[in-house]
Amino acid sequence: MAAAVPGAVASAMPERPELDYIVPILARELTGAKIEAVRVEDPVVLRMAVLGDARELLPGRTITAVTRRGHFVMLALDSPDLELAIHPMLAGRFRIDAVGARQPKSTAFVLALDQDRELRYRDDKQMGKVYLLNPDNRDAIPRLGTVGVDVLSRAFTAARFRTLAKKRRDQVKLFLLDKSQLDSLGNAYADEALFAAGVHPKARVRDLDDAQLEQLRKAIIRVLREANKQVKRQAPPIDEKVRDFLKVRNRKGKPCPTCGSPIRVAGVRGHDAFFCGVCQPDQKGRGFIDWRKAKK
Repeated sequence: MAAAVPGAVASAMPERPELDYIVPILARELTGAKIEAVRVEDPVVLRMAVLGDARELLPGRTITAVTRRGHFVMLALDSPDLELAIHPMLAGRFRIDAVGARQPKSTAFVLALDQDRELRYRDDKQMGKVYLLNPDNRDAIPRLGTVGVDVLSRAFTAARFRTLAKKRRDQVKLFLLDKSQLDSLGNAYADEALFAAGVHPKARVRDLDDAQLEQLRKAIIRVLREANKQVKRQAPPIDEKVRDFLKVRNRKGKPCPTCGSPIRVAGVRGHDAFFCGVCQPDQKGRGFIDWRKAKK
């Protein structure tokens, strides 16, 4: 029997580095597993994009692959007409437990598998979603049908980033969070990339010149690659968040690691943004200031 993968409580959504760590583990543990039963512990999270009942459609199916698509965890099945897409959103997390292991109250959806294992999806905020759909109808699921350029691939060139940016008239943090354009950043790593680039989260994309865009593009790549290394090095349980290495996210009032000024928080169209007011000056009426040069 395959060993259960333990976990611990976490309270923030998985972002790209977490998913890049979690998905290969799920793929290793679940590929080839047969679904024996389905338990829907919290009906709020389940969305049926096909006719029928998940408890009838899924038993007997085999999981053939586990992949990431944007911020979704995709479970391919041995049926051309069915797949599972799980969007963890704010607080969703995964566990693989042995049958009979204590089940937390936050458990929302369970796949009982062969070899006495269970894949448990937990969500104490009831914001994440588990979609059962036909792979041909991904466009019917918000943020699933269209996924932007992979920011850790060779396709994420300076020219590609400039082309995407020149179409935008909104604030830069909103641009970075648009999964249909960039695959992909969440709140935490958008803040980290903007800090690394010295760009204020409320800066208008149209006000950034080519040099600033290139500085931001390189910061995105550097921040995500370093985060991937940090998460992999610490090797946490798959439902535990590791972000103790972040420089600005959730550090309101603490000293900036570069200049010592207090980290601030601003609202950006429904999103919070953590930043340093000195290292990431507001561009409005003053243009862009490269703090690395200004400090010299």
